Amino acid sequence: MRPVAALLVLLLSACAAPRVQRKMSFDELYDEPVSRSAPARSKPRPQAKKSDALVQEMRSPELKTALVTFVSLARATRAKVQQGSVMPLSQVENWEQMNATLDAFLRKPARKTASLDVVRARVTLEAELEEDARAYGDMPAELADGVLSRMEQLAVRMAELRQLQLKPSRKGIRFAWPVDPVHITSVFGSRVHPITGEDRNHLGLDLGAKPGQHVMAAAGGVVLRAGWNGAHGNQVVIQHDGEVTTRYSHLSRLLVEPGDVVETGDIVGAAGKTGLATGVHLHFEVWRKEEPCDPLDELGPTPSGEEPHFVSSGSSESGAGTRKGRRPTVGQRP
Repeated sequence: MRPVAALLVLLLSACAAPRVQRKMSFDELYDEPVSRSAPARSKPRPQAKKSDALVQEMRSPELKTALVTFVSLARATRAKVQQGSVMPLSQVENWEQMNATLDAFLRKPARKTASLDVVRARVTLEAELEEDARAYGDMPAELADGVLSRMEQLAVRMAELRQLQLKPSRKGIRFAWPVDPVHITSVFGSRVHPITGEDRNHLGLDLGAKPGQHVMAAAGGVVLRAGWNGAHGNQVVIQHDGEVTTRYSHLSRLLVEPGDVVETGDIVGAAGKTGLATGVHLHFEVWRKEEPCDPLDELGPTPSGEEPHFVSSGSSESGAGTRKGRRPTVGQRP
């Protein structure tokens, strides 16, 4: 079992961001009561404009019905249970049914979902998780992980919808270096992994950095992911125009969250050595249509206007083992 309050703290810390507006309740989002005890609203609804027709068609009545049912059952269960009790089986099953409904909703392509549905679902889960934290002591660990997973997937879906709303640029993407100064310690391509000793493809550039050094967005876009990703440690993934993404790995801190819109040079995190890393650095990748590209073919000049520095493992403060250029010496790898 996992304490519900601890789960709530984890959720809120992962989504922390300055919010000026008051969080809307489930009832306000739907502009209708979910129980007979709630006051009915008689405010007339404004007539939908023609431009809203597509949005109206995309909204999911199945999701709306499932959310209303979920909230009603959750409130009824909490009213019958003594505060501090273990979450009853009926509420566990209620959460599991809600998760199954969300899975079906998230299987739809982003273009066929409405942002309002995503917002409603996420606000509902946050609100009910908060209420359950007050009412119950524990929540099954597997269920808790499932709820957090759906929350992350909803955040990713919101990021995808925001990206669809951005006007695509007719010009090609011009990438900027994500750290300054630029010291390349490992390039794109086949290499011997420094930890495992295995031959494997290196899908990006390793850039030397100091602990906590700012890592910047290489181009404008929408944050798709910001969280832990196995051997990559703390990772940020940004979606750009034309099915292009950039990935920033081994971060010590994440300073953005899924759904954030960033511009070139915006700080997305701090350099670190989380995940599978021998030391502090940034692992930077560029992907086009789900295929990794050599970042050196995509990046422009360094902020100083000079060619990047390639630093070998035997480099010293005197500059030995360091050279400038667009590629390292043939047959050598920094």
